[in-house]
Amino acid sequence: MKLHTLLGRLQYSVLAIGLSLPSIATAIDLPTAVRKTLENSPQLQRYPFHIRALDGEAIQAGLKPNPTIHVDIENVLGTGDSRFLAGTELTVSLSQLIELGNKREKRIDIVDQKSAAIQRDYEVKRLDVVADMMRRFYDALRLQYLIDWNKTRIQSEQSALDVITRRAQAGVVGQADVMRMQLRLAKSKVKHAELKQQHQQALIVLATHWAASADFEKTEGQLEQVPELPSETMLMSALEQTPDYLLAQAETRINQARLSLAQAESQANITVGGGIRRMEAIDDNAFVFNFSMPLQWHNRNQGNIALAQAQYEEKLANQDILIGQLELTLGQIRSAMNTRLNQIQRLETELQPVANSLLAEIQQGYQLGQYTVLQWVDAQDELFSIERDVIESQYAVHMQFLELERLSGNSLINDAKAPAHKE
Repeated sequence: MKLHTLLGRLQYSVLAIGLSLPSIATAIDLPTAVRKTLENSPQLQRYPFHIRALDGEAIQAGLKPNPTIHVDIENVLGTGDSRFLAGTELTVSLSQLIELGNKREKRIDIVDQKSAAIQRDYEVKRLDVVADMMRRFYDALRLQYLIDWNKTRIQSEQSALDVITRRAQAGVVGQADVMRMQLRLAKSKVKHAELKQQHQQALIVLATHWAASADFEKTEGQLEQVPELPSETMLMSALEQTPDYLLAQAETRINQARLSLAQAESQANITVGGGIRRMEAIDDNAFVFNFSMPLQWHNRNQGNIALAQAQYEEKLANQDILIGQLELTLGQIRSAMNTRLNQIQRLETELQPVANSLLAEIQQGYQLGQYTVLQWVDAQDELFSIERDVIESQYAVHMQFLELERLSGNSLINDAKAPAHKE
């Protein structure tokens, strides 16, 4: 019974120690990287301050003019009947500026439109931040595939070196063939070290998107699962819902609100007031009332109206230009993505099988003396070049698809065969 209790306590102690040790994840997947970026990205941390600044601007825009107190003293320190304070007239009155033309509401509307624009700007920045992080994620994933590809190359060259060495020891081939393959193997090992260093740096850069150090050793994903080509109809239908276009619309509405305020400012405000007057000479009191407004001989705000009108029309024109640019860019990226997908298909179905068969034929024939080491090396180069082209093309397709998502502001992954970007 005591032994059982002791073992139980020991297991609990070991578990507690294990839980207290810092854990280092061996791999990070894309959804985790997206979540960390959205929660901790330094570029997204500044937007709450913009919102707070707009709150203050909204308070200021909604304030009404304060009333004004007027105190007038007349007939003071005169002579005769007005000596000292005998003939004093004291008037105390309050006046209030009344804004006409709904100026206060129009100031508030400008702030409201700014708030909407900031929200759109945040959505654009959010997409930019996540898209940039995903580019870094796929950069690291690409390097992992290149490291594996280079490992296979080293193994193949090492096997070839063993065969050539045995034949050289038997006196069938010269030592030059051995040194040629040794040189190739040494170059591949140098390349391997270079790729490892680039991969480590890519992980560090990736982790900076959520302001942390890289506590993982690799990214988790499948580069060969390329997304399908989105339809042109889908892309064109999303044009007017892209974050960039919606931001342009929000900025246009700000200028429209400013134009409306400038037009309202051309309408004069009025000031009304009232008070009481004390007439000391006749020992009597009376009420006084006043009203004032500027005479609008000329529109003193026509310059500001013209400026606001020009800025508003410029934003409208920019919207049309932006739509054209987005349509052109989306079409170009889609075309390039289609080319890459076709290239991958040709590489995998037409070229790679032939290159594999060629290498196997020359490798077998070399041992029979039918081929030279140069032909063996060339066959290896052909296969390795095709395999790398496949990796680079797969990486390019992911980058192009990511850019289509970024520009359209929509997740196109539901229409793709492989959920490579699902958040």
